Amino acid sequence: MGIFQRLGCVAFLLALAGAISAWAGGPRWIAGPAYFNPSALGQPLVWRNGVVNYYTDLGDLSPSVTQAQANAMVASAAALWSSVPTAALQIKAAGSLAEDVKGNNFYAGPNGITMPLDVESSATGTPVGIIYDADGSVLNALEGQGASDPGACNTNAVTTVVDNFSIDAKIAHALLIVNGLCTADAAHVALVQYELLRGFGRILGLDWSQANDQMFPGNTTPDGLLGWPLMHPVEKLCNSNGNPCMTGTIAPRTDDVAALNRLYPVNSANAGDFLGKLVTATATISIRGTISFRTGQGMQGVNVVARPLIPGTDTPDMRYPAAAISGRLFIGNAGNLIDGFINNIGAPFDQFGTVTALDEGWYDLSCIPLPPGQTQADYQLTFEAINPLYTGEESVGPYTLGQVAPSGTMPTVILRGLTAGSAIIQNETIGDSAGDENSGGDGTEASPASFPVNGEWLARLSGYGHASWLRGHIRGGRQLTVEAQSLDELGTNTAAKARVVIGAWNGDDPFGTDCDVSTPQPLNGIPAGLTTLSFESANDGDIRIALADQRGDGRPDYLYLGRLLYADTVTPLRIASVGGPIVIDGTGFLPGNTVIVGGNEAVITSITPTEITAIAPPSTGGVAGNVDVTVTDPVTQGWTTIEGSSSTGLSYGAQNTDGIRTISAPANGVGIGEPVPFTVETIAANGIAPAANVTVTYTVTKGDASLACGHQSCTAATGSNGLATLMITPTSAAAAVVTASIGTGASVAIEFAGAAAPSIAALTNTLHLAQGAIFAWEPQALVLSNGLPYPGQSLNWSASAGAAVESTISVTDPNGIGWTQVTAGPLAAASTADVNACLAGSAPGSSGCVSFNIVSDDPSMAALVAVGGTVQTLAVGDRVSPVLLQVLDVAGNPMAGATVTFYETLRQWEPVCPSTGGCPIAPVLATQSVQAISDSGGMVSLTPLTDATVPTMLQAEAVTGNSSTMAISIERHP
Repeated sequence: MGIFQRLGCVAFLLALAGAISAWAGGPRWIAGPAYFNPSALGQPLVWRNGVVNYYTDLGDLSPSVTQAQANAMVASAAALWSSVPTAALQIKAAGSLAEDVKGNNFYAGPNGITMPLDVESSATGTPVGIIYDADGSVLNALEGQGASDPGACNTNAVTTVVDNFSIDAKIAHALLIVNGLCTADAAHVALVQYELLRGFGRILGLDWSQANDQMFPGNTTPDGLLGWPLMHPVEKLCNSNGNPCMTGTIAPRTDDVAALNRLYPVNSANAGDFLGKLVTATATISIRGTISFRTGQGMQGVNVVARPLIPGTDTPDMRYPAAAISGRLFIGNAGNLIDGFINNIGAPFDQFGTVTALDEGWYDLSCIPLPPGQTQADYQLTFEAINPLYTGEESVGPYTLGQVAPSGTMPTVILRGLTAGSAIIQNETIGDSAGDENSGGDGTEASPASFPVNGEWLARLSGYGHASWLRGHIRGGRQLTVEAQSLDELGTNTAAKARVVIGAWNGDDPFGTDCDVSTPQPLNGIPAGLTTLSFESANDGDIRIALADQRGDGRPDYLYLGRLLYADTVTPLRIASVGGPIVIDGTGFLPGNTVIVGGNEAVITSITPTEITAIAPPSTGGVAGNVDVTVTDPVTQGWTTIEGSSSTGLSYGAQNTDGIRTISAPANGVGIGEPVPFTVETIAANGIAPAANVTVTYTVTKGDASLACGHQSCTAATGSNGLATLMITPTSAAAAVVTASIGTGASVAIEFAGAAAPSIAALTNTLHLAQGAIFAWEPQALVLSNGLPYPGQSLNWSASAGAAVESTISVTDPNGIGWTQVTAGPLAAASTADVNACLAGSAPGSSGCVSFNIVSDDPSMAALVAVGGTVQTLAVGDRVSPVLLQVLDVAGNPMAGATVTFYETLRQWEPVCPSTGGCPIAPVLATQSVQAISDSGGMVSLTPLTDATVPTMLQAEAVTGNSSTMAISIERHP
């Protein structure tokens, strides 16, 4: 057995959207090694030959927008992309779907989503299905109840799903779902038209762009907004009321056109298929290159922006930007050895992106059209960080889990005299970027570094896929914390560099096996950028610790400060009840740490990284016994404990004090005249080893009882196992107390009474069971004698039709309670069933029996009552409370077996909208629906979908019966 009390390896694996991940920045997807043909590695995923055939729904979009009008809107959006003169692209209306897709043929069921065959992911004969979701039911089925809310049309007017790729890096199937609830008026129809244009961009393989992102907040630079790309990640201009969504003409902007050109270039091989279009390379300009650390490693995740200069000036023209991300072809999340290398649906993380070193810092700003009316232009090239809020579905660039700030001073470059056909290679090495110096305390899995004596080390996760490995010895009965504080190149705490995850293994675990314990998620500590892992050791032994980036990434600017906070020993092992001096040896201690002994704070007299001296406080109430000793860091909330139950733990009391404990004894009601054994165990002062040859004195200290020796006091000696036994017999119904003690003064006492004829009563209320439900129930009966619990009594159980008893015989426990498992139901309307419990020798209906009733309840009339947690306002890091509801029937009785469905939508928290200007719409981080079955008290609970590390807003609704609902709101503000 290993040294850990195994808590399991808690993996933090981000779900990919459907079966296929949506990576961000530049091209939307890059073929990786895990799924695609080797010849396709590194290629952007596009439609074959640049031809996209779409098929439209047979139904109307809404009562106010007919199918023909909707078709015209779709065709208009498609034409704007197809008409780009330098892109080898043709989006064509190829026909209609075979049906009107709606809620009765596209719906979510217990086995997933049912949909028409011609819109399934395998329906490559209808490669793009356009669904007119007139009542929002399709979108609700796909993303959860409420997903089609017309109050969020700026985000849900058009939804795209790309769900099939071929292994030669071609897009094979997609859906575009148009929300008919977003057509209430002309303004909303215009919003839908705008979102159709963005939706086609996503289907074509374009991803989000950060060009001109600095225009927000404020919307104060009109020229910059004229350059605002269609494919921006978070909608900042339009709102759910249908206000205009872009400044100027709604059409692909320079950045959109350049990105499309790169995916679908017109060249000599395909020009004949796209008559009238221009060869892309000769009609546009191209700027490519690599941005690197001073070590030579490529710097991934930098936004490179090219803007033409206003003629005759060095002022950039904000109307015509084009942007690309460095390392866009390189993998952004390969997984890691701690959390694993596959996502939550079993797909490998490396299905997208290359691991070719030359791709890590490479950027591609090719195919940029010159400004209108110009045949030559000077360009400004800038390099900038990506907005750290752009993660997950709104990611820009290959990093989806969290953006990485660039390292060093980003340059600004002026390129002069570029004309159509110009091709520039502009490589940049950042001279003041991070290097590999000042790192240490690092090792490999096969040869880990030793834990530093003082418990702290400085290391870098430098080199792609690198992990830090350390090894050391710890004692059993210890709780300890490993910390990793991410730092930038200046040594400042940051959450914008490495996302460190930590795993721990037993020292003898084979190489390559899963960790025994790990961080549930990175950056889970209180200071920015801190990751912590606390765990407990069960036995003495070696452990191995690994630290890695959550994405499997490795860069020179991934510097971290590691720390092992571990209390190894405390001396002396025994102190007087009034307290006294102690010394704690270990690692990672810092000034300001606190020491708690037995729940009370000790006075620290000195502290070094490896030793704390303190004055332990008096024991609580002067009670002797083992106590925990805990060292806590109030800054990081890290902690380490020497458990009092450990053989090397601390105890109040003399070191040579033995103890005594009860093993078995008479309790509650015992038959008068029936001898019962009273067995005790004596134990040595360490609380583990048995104490042999110890004299135990048994004394009747209250009431009437007969001891085996015939006197009021008897003795017995313990054997080699530390056990001693004496037979005790009740002689009357009066309560009696017998004490067992040893010479040190330690003692145990037991109380019991002579038992007369027993009586039985029901402890369990009538079960009101939802009609048709099958429910596991546990009826309980109480057996008393002389008004006291009567243990050890046999009960016979039986049931009528509508209930089945799992075990027909049970025995009452020390509290006189007996029970059995019953499968209740299903019951028809207005029917009942009975369960009977009888004392031995009694028949159902007699006084020696008790009956339990099961009554059928109509679930369609069920109502929900809030018990707790339906409205919560929390700060980041606060613990969320579970949501508790109760299901009641029309008479107010708790209803068991009722189905309650929770529909949850987790959004990024956003502040209250300003009185003027645009209003950011919180992006949806996650949605889910969960079902719960009410228990015998009608109670259901929900563990809310939330993220304790970022500000979020969870909106949910619980539904049961025909019409009972309950709204749930949980805000986690900054």
